[in-house]
Amino acid sequence: MRIRQALFFAAALGAVAVLAAVGLIPRIRAEGEGSVAALVTDVRDVVSLARESDLPVPEALDELLDRGLTAVAVGELTGQELVAGMLAMEYGSVEDLLPEGIPQGLFPDSAAMMIRRESCCSDEIRSFVSLKFPGARTISLEKGDLYVLPLSLAETLEAGMLPDYPMLNMLKGKDIPLVFRPGSTPGIPGENVALAVASVLDAYPGIRAVVPAGLFVAGYPELGPLSEVLKERHIPVSKVEFSQQIGIGFLERGLYPDILSLHSVRREEILSRRLSREDLIDRFVRASRERSVKILYVRPSDLHSGSRLERFGEECKRISGRLDTLGIRTGWPRTLDPWSASFFAALALALVLVVLTLRLLSRFLSFEEGSTGSKGILATLALSAVLAVLVLRVPSVARLLGAMAASLAAAEASLVALDNFRRPVRGVLYGVSVAVISGLAIASFFGTPWYMLRMGTFSGVKIALLAPPVILLLHDLRRRVHPESLVQVLTRPPVWGELALICFLAAAAGVMVFRSGNVSFVPGWEIRFREFLEQLLVARPRTKEIFAGYPALVIWFVVRRKDLWRSYREIFRLGTTLAFSSVVNSFCHFHTHLSFIFLRVFNGLWTGIILGCIMAAILVFLLIPSWRRWQGVVAG
Repeated sequence: MRIRQALFFAAALGAVAVLAAVGLIPRIRAEGEGSVAALVTDVRDVVSLARESDLPVPEALDELLDRGLTAVAVGELTGQELVAGMLAMEYGSVEDLLPEGIPQGLFPDSAAMMIRRESCCSDEIRSFVSLKFPGARTISLEKGDLYVLPLSLAETLEAGMLPDYPMLNMLKGKDIPLVFRPGSTPGIPGENVALAVASVLDAYPGIRAVVPAGLFVAGYPELGPLSEVLKERHIPVSKVEFSQQIGIGFLERGLYPDILSLHSVRREEILSRRLSREDLIDRFVRASRERSVKILYVRPSDLHSGSRLERFGEECKRISGRLDTLGIRTGWPRTLDPWSASFFAALALALVLVVLTLRLLSRFLSFEEGSTGSKGILATLALSAVLAVLVLRVPSVARLLGAMAASLAAAEASLVALDNFRRPVRGVLYGVSVAVISGLAIASFFGTPWYMLRMGTFSGVKIALLAPPVILLLHDLRRRVHPESLVQVLTRPPVWGELALICFLAAAAGVMVFRSGNVSFVPGWEIRFREFLEQLLVARPRTKEIFAGYPALVIWFVVRRKDLWRSYREIFRLGTTLAFSSVVNSFCHFHTHLSFIFLRVFNGLWTGIILGCIMAAILVFLLIPSWRRWQGVVAG
């Protein structure tokens, strides 16, 4: 029995789609149950707003909770805040607190705290100090106990020293989730940090997550004890997007999968980039919608005067309302239940890689119109099964084969679409189908909590942008789709126009790869245009699809059917790969919901095709006639 290769390829893609769908069941179930996001703010910001509004802190907090706020973060007070009197104690150097004389063996600049008997939170403070600072010396005085810490006062000014006990006690009676933020303190062993954090978690059961504060995680590099404390109590750690905090990766790996993603915008970024409050609202909504971020860490504005409480409450209400319209409710989110890639997902990835490789080889060797026998089919299935076992057992091989599958999928999807220039609608649909099914195969294997939480990186995104144009160019030179072969191009003298085109393409490729995942490199006008598209279409189509890939495909259809620019129309074929590379890459963003990915791919398709048709119409009815008239005038 023999069947045509095209039919075998289509049947294999159908099998890949079925296998991928089965492999995606755990992810689809998790995405359906996990459309929840929490709005969190710092309790000290609430205190500031209450003070400005002349309201008790609980009343101001209740007002924000009514507007959509979900939880409150409570941190450790720094030495500077203790000096400012934020706890009922005296804090300073030994020299300041013992003016009568310093006992022998003490450094004058050592940090010290005077805890008066029966003062607010004195029992909690004493217990915490004994756990976190076991080397502290205690001096009993008439007015209280003086604790001399094994740190200088200067070292403690920016370090996390003591929990904000007054706020923790105030919030203890309220039925709202709390986020605890232990600060980084230099020189404290990991075991002592873990004991101190455990005492806070046990005393305040409302704490639902931990977000380490400071330049490094408290206890670094000895983070094993802290991981054990959090694991025993099932307290997740929040993974802050784009964080450069030292040690957070170790803690996340130790707690996986008890991780909740968190998005925040630093005050410095707001000021340096001149972000408006509307910009911030859009960013928080986009983080939850596009990247499935679970905790949105919001802050009141520092730039506005007047009723900041009212303004901040309105912002919380707007964020909550916009999330609700997108099917994301506000509440406390759950962590993902762990699962691993199934054999069905591995087989889908292996099978799509094998059939894409065979299809492209047949194109290069000019027998894609041939047929495949039963032995070839069995060999394909056997090789796919072997590769499936291999990718399940060896993660590095899985990442390599995943990157190869993404690149080959974009190249084959482009070739399928370009080959059907006489039937452009069929060509577009075939190309998109190849890209989507291949993307689903990749997503079914890598769409596990490990990659959804971005614990591991998928290396295929950037490769899938660069490899497909190279594959397509080599194919066109080999098959003489371009008027010259590779040997002819390399042996003849270069043409200045070609050199300029090569330089332009190289620069464009560099910019494209650098921009991929690098938001800071995107100009302001493009950011504003993206935001406009997001508000209009919900799922913004990717720039590479709407402005480059699909328009290049439409223009290729036109110039090929009219047989124009034989020596230079290769540029449109290369540009087409951007559309299908982008489609495949959309499925490689494993933290994004599949429903959103499908909507984004659909929006990119129809908007890109419409823009391409407009550009083609301008070319056919305006530019080409004008060029011919100008040539006639010059010739005359």
